[in-house]
Amino acid sequence: MKKLLIVIFLISAGLLVYAQTDIKKLMPVTTGSSSALKVYTEARKYYEDVALDRAIETFKRALSQDPGFFMANYQLALYYLLNREADNFYKYARAAISCRDKLSNAEEILKQALQNLMSGNSDVAYLGKKLIELYPADPESYNNLASFQSLEGDNDGMIVTLSKALEIAPDPAPFYNQLGYAYLATKQNDKAEKAFDKYIELSPGNPNVYDSKGDYYMYMKMYDKAYESYMKAHSIDPSFSRDKADTARRLYEMSEGRKIEIIQM
Repeated sequence: MKKLLIVIFLISAGLLVYAQTDIKKLMPVTTGSSSALKVYTEARKYYEDVALDRAIETFKRALSQDPGFFMANYQLALYYLLNREADNFYKYARAAISCRDKLSNAEEILKQALQNLMSGNSDVAYLGKKLIELYPADPESYNNLASFQSLEGDNDGMIVTLSKALEIAPDPAPFYNQLGYAYLATKQNDKAEKAFDKYIELSPGNPNVYDSKGDYYMYMKMYDKAYESYMKAHSIDPSFSRDKADTARRLYEMSEGRKIEIIQM
């Protein structure tokens, strides 16, 4: 999701603050390097498409150009926290909190969230709500709140947040993906399927849409359909879904007592 950026030079701080247009006010991103910002924007796109390995690699590349880049450190810290990699979470959270740049108000809110989380306090959804109050037209506000609600186990709250995000997001596809999983977590399976189908409709060239639908089929124990969906993802991008496809095939053969037709690539 590309964002129009205006460069504001803050001479006294010696920094570059990249802020978006006021037509749809978006959260500013503070960095001392225009090239690091470009790489960061690329990483965000990978992240939205759930090309996670590429996203993480690219966030780290942004940090190689600006080690004090708050948002790049923040994104990595949150990713590792959500994936329960404590050492990496603390590494990048400390780096973000230690940032000496003059941060935007949104970044200060995210910094407070990291400080809470580092102290063992997962009560951070209220901070995500502050972001939405300040930047109601920025999809990233809703992404952050949904992540914080996930940490608190508030699946119903996530559904509300993601549904609101659909109303303002220029590219709603990633939110349909998240919404599908939130519906599964609350056992609203029919709504989950509709959300995943909408994700496919909006982004048919993205392998992750078929990976997500495969996850839905696995949840529903429709292993043959899961296998087909995972293999479709794999056919688009060989880095996607092969292990999941093999698992779906084994489960189908165990439950049905017969071989599944192998899809050749």
